[in-house]
Amino acid sequence: MTEIAGIPYVAARFDKNGAALNANEVKVPAGTTDLFVLAHGWNNDDAAAERLYRELFQNFAAVAQDVLAKRKVAIIGVIWPSKKFTDVVEAAVAEQGGASAGLAGSSKAADDTLKKKLDLIAKMFGSEATAKIKKAKGLIAKLESDPAARDEFVNELRSLLDPSAAHDEDNSKLYLKMKGSEMIEKLKVPTPLAARDSGGGGGAASVTRAAAKTSEGGAAGLGDIFSGVKAGAMRFLNYFTYYEMKARAGTVGQKGVGPMLDRLAGKVQRLHLVGHSFGGRVVTAAAAGSSTDKIQSMSLLQTAFSHNGFSRSMNGFFRSVVDQQRVKGPILVTHTPNDKAVGIAYPTASRLSGTIASAFGDKDDKFGGLGRNGVQKMETGEVITGVAEILPVGSKYPWKPGRFHNLEGSKFIVDPTGKDAHGAVTGKEIAWAISRAMG
Repeated sequence: MTEIAGIPYVAARFDKNGAALNANEVKVPAGTTDLFVLAHGWNNDDAAAERLYRELFQNFAAVAQDVLAKRKVAIIGVIWPSKKFTDVVEAAVAEQGGASAGLAGSSKAADDTLKKKLDLIAKMFGSEATAKIKKAKGLIAKLESDPAARDEFVNELRSLLDPSAAHDEDNSKLYLKMKGSEMIEKLKVPTPLAARDSGGGGGAASVTRAAAKTSEGGAAGLGDIFSGVKAGAMRFLNYFTYYEMKARAGTVGQKGVGPMLDRLAGKVQRLHLVGHSFGGRVVTAAAAGSSTDKIQSMSLLQTAFSHNGFSRSMNGFFRSVVDQQRVKGPILVTHTPNDKAVGIAYPTASRLSGTIASAFGDKDDKFGGLGRNGVQKMETGEVITGVAEILPVGSKYPWKPGRFHNLEGSKFIVDPTGKDAHGAVTGKEIAWAISRAMG
């Protein structure tokens, strides 16, 4: 066991099936009162995940001396095999100087980008996917001219996915059953992007063939580096990677982290769950699947799942967390339109339905993201409106136990270079909010 700013820390490692890889090392120091369990999002670099944990809790130690003086805190950092699913496209965009839809669908560069994406998927799955990846690569040259090749391309790859993670809230049920050629045709259309205005009701920004940048100043949308069928195929692959990471996060949470919480609960007074990006799904699945009654707080930082995920009326995937009162204290949900990554799956979800919301990606869009809008479609009294944003250090939060608190974070969740703020969740203001939720 090591330390972060004097707080005992240990990494808990899990494979993609949720099996613990170092359970004998994951222990809690005697006398621990409060145990934080942290889960990272989409990156497969252990060092990057632990850097996020270190930065967040160095700031926690700086602003929460009152807590640390009265309680004995320890930290477990979950390490699970995730993968950033936009990197191949981002690299291609950078290589082409940021040009949007600048490559013809039949170009060698388009084919090479698709092949690189398939190489990434091959590494995600290992030897079980070798034959299917090879088959898919062989079909790329035929995608433009042959609908049957598009069907086969989609079917070969989709057969690698676990259908148990499919749900209507992100249209993944439709994604798994739609005819491949029809899907790629729908995904040919340039991707709309969420409106920058956090107030909702604004028009959606769309990526056109002439635009090198989105209206938010970011790189072109996923797949928009080239046009036509190959663009549709790339959007299919990006959603494919999203789906696998979503399923994997749920599995790790349910089968790995949840049992770990139950095993360690008897050694502490309170448990606090903190998840970033897909790590929000990890800790939410852990809360849903565990049996301990000691989960005191849960902080979902720019979480990458549906904003209807806790909704009763929308049959949210994690509604049981609410109905079974799995979290005894406050549930914090940070959200901001500064986060461009968190809604990556939802343009595809909308396109598959053949619909585009007038204010795409905002709170009124069926396919919006939690880290973009906070929890939506909740029952009366389940979301506390007394505080609606992240507050400066030293401010008082009027938390309510067992209730959700949507914290708009645009003042503090900011990338200093003006790029995507998805990872800007380690600041003192967020650490302060987490410390005030400890009960």
